[in-house]
Amino acid sequence: MVLAITAIAILGIGRLELRTDGAAVYPEGNRIVTQEAADRARFHEPQQVIVLLSARPGGPAVDSLEGLRYLKDLHASLERLPGADRQRIRSLATVLDARPEVSLLYIRPFLDPIPETADEYTALRKRIHASRLAEGLFLSRDGSAAAFYVPLAAGASRDALVTAAETWITEQRRPEFELRLSGPVTAEVTLGRSVLRDLAWLVPIMVAVISAVLFLSLGTVGGVLMPMAEALVVLIWTLGAMGYAGIPITLVTTILPVVLMTMSVTDEIHLLERLHVRLEAAPHAQGASGEKARLRNAMHEALGDIDQPIVLTSLTTADGFLAFLSASMAPIRHFGLFTALGLLLAMVLTFTLVPALVVLLPASWCERRAARGAPSAASPLLPHERFVARHRGAGLALGCALVLLAAPGLAWLTVQDSWVDNFDPASPLVSAERDFNHHFWGSYRFDVVFTSSDEGFFRSADGLRLMERFTEVAAAGPRVGGVLSYLVPLEIIADVSRLEGRISALPASRRQALQWMLNVIQDRIDLDQYLTADGRAARGRLFVNGADYARAQTLAAYLKRELPALVRGGRARYHFSGELPLALEVVGAIVTNQLRSVGWTLAAVALLLVLVYWSIRSAAIVMVPLLAAIPILFAGMGYAGLPLGIATSMFAALTIGVGVDFAIHYRHAYRRERLAGREHAEAVVATMTTTGRAIRWNVTVLVLGFLVLTVSALKPNHSLGVLLAAAMVACYATTLLFLPSLLRR
Repeated sequence: MVLAITAIAILGIGRLELRTDGAAVYPEGNRIVTQEAADRARFHEPQQVIVLLSARPGGPAVDSLEGLRYLKDLHASLERLPGADRQRIRSLATVLDARPEVSLLYIRPFLDPIPETADEYTALRKRIHASRLAEGLFLSRDGSAAAFYVPLAAGASRDALVTAAETWITEQRRPEFELRLSGPVTAEVTLGRSVLRDLAWLVPIMVAVISAVLFLSLGTVGGVLMPMAEALVVLIWTLGAMGYAGIPITLVTTILPVVLMTMSVTDEIHLLERLHVRLEAAPHAQGASGEKARLRNAMHEALGDIDQPIVLTSLTTADGFLAFLSASMAPIRHFGLFTALGLLLAMVLTFTLVPALVVLLPASWCERRAARGAPSAASPLLPHERFVARHRGAGLALGCALVLLAAPGLAWLTVQDSWVDNFDPASPLVSAERDFNHHFWGSYRFDVVFTSSDEGFFRSADGLRLMERFTEVAAAGPRVGGVLSYLVPLEIIADVSRLEGRISALPASRRQALQWMLNVIQDRIDLDQYLTADGRAARGRLFVNGADYARAQTLAAYLKRELPALVRGGRARYHFSGELPLALEVVGAIVTNQLRSVGWTLAAVALLLVLVYWSIRSAAIVMVPLLAAIPILFAGMGYAGLPLGIATSMFAALTIGVGVDFAIHYRHAYRRERLAGREHAEAVVATMTTTGRAIRWNVTVLVLGFLVLTVSALKPNHSLGVLLAAAMVACYATTLLFLPSLLRR
């Protein structure tokens, strides 16, 4: 049956899709997300790839004659790039050279043509650097770098455009200059490739690590083969179910294989540990059939010993993941749902596939070598286990002290996230982003969209006055490199026409003339991205330098403070849009949802324990180690300066579902020893000697399994792996410190 279902599931894996775009993790029903989509349509906003051209040390500058010729050739070549919207590629080669002596109807770009004489070049260079659009958007102030903005053509693939751009860079490379890709679209595509690489090699590493730990802990060939077979089946079934359900692999669910493989073998450690104990106690039989009968009986007894805690730990762990269903982001809900499904499938296989394999495999594969000749002594206690077994009061006091010391660290917790932190700081993408922000206004945008019910409002004096005041306020915002709106081309035309003062203060006839001239060149300056044809909506774009969550939050707070006064009592209203407000919503929603899920998970696990034990006291005792570990972990993050972000906030709910398992197994073993007639102190030592060994190896598997994430190409996975490993150690430690004293109650 397992093989048949696995074959069907493999077909489902073939239907899996990969989605690494930012939209895959947008919160559903969020106002900012909805408005951003509407604004993109309203202002005809394309997705775009940024190409950064830099001068190498010792070579000619980009704004030299040689550099300008190269730049113009590059622009012409980009117009032939597959997947690019050739009509809307923008660079210094398309910026209009507005001069009073040239009629607007005959105005040409700065580089059309490039001058031949030194005097003409000097005059051109001076005009370029004096332009309000050229410097900061298309050319750096020192002339050492230039930017190309390459929009995605309708119906084209982002991955295909980035791949084509990378090939193009190889073909166009020259020793005097450097070409690199940057911008949010490039980052998302690169992130997707990193995800695929992770999926391709993290799983084999995980198999090797877990297999080694299983062999060290269980000491048998079957102790490796059976758990790994179950883990593989669970992974195939879960991914197959995702494929049949049409659920894609996203940035959130990429860690699902690692989590499932790590956690689906933990029950087998406890089951096979009990099997070994039962085999050691059973006399050897004559012949192969006798040994098979002995093995079968030992398996029945082991299942009887461990069935309740295995079911209970599977349910509590699934509870921890099902808490993700409260999230507003579909990928997080998918991660919680299918991880919980996989763990429940692992529980079913523990009672079906594993016992069947125990009987079917050679008996020698399932029994420790030392146990075949004579019963072996119980596993000796390690120093830390011996300490807490003998000094139970001191262990309890130490646990309480750790919780008290954690309190100050909680106040140091912060929320922070940045896409740059997803990559190696030495990678070309990160260096390009760093250089781009150094030379230009910034690669990330914070949009403020103004709307009015009055047709033509933003062409009127009142609308123009509002945008002028907004520009002044926005330009003073923290980390704002520059502000762009439809005022900029209007002001350039006014300068060319030798009109002085604010546009809004000009006579109506002058304003109309300026707007008529603006309409003449609107396609060449992408006016529709900043002003709608009916004049009812206008967009102000703030370019933010070195953007991250904290800086975007500071800017949003500044704008919320300053902008209401601009529209108070007027005919316009405003809302935030663009990449940075979206990032704020995504990070904020994920962190908030994860912290909220901690409460739901704790409540669900506590309720389940009360229903199973039918005792509030017993449930409370099992929950104490977990309730102590959580503040210790969060405080550790605060002390270490590790902020909560998209990845790091996910560890808390995972910890609750997994961390309570140690206490459940410990309590169950302790009760078994007390029912066998042992006093409290003896029962604690016996628990440490038998189940304590399984818990110890259980923790080892989880810690090493989660630490495999540290070899991921994605830095957030590094942090998540370290946090999950630390969480397992913390839950193990609090279990050993608190339960020997509390269980006496």
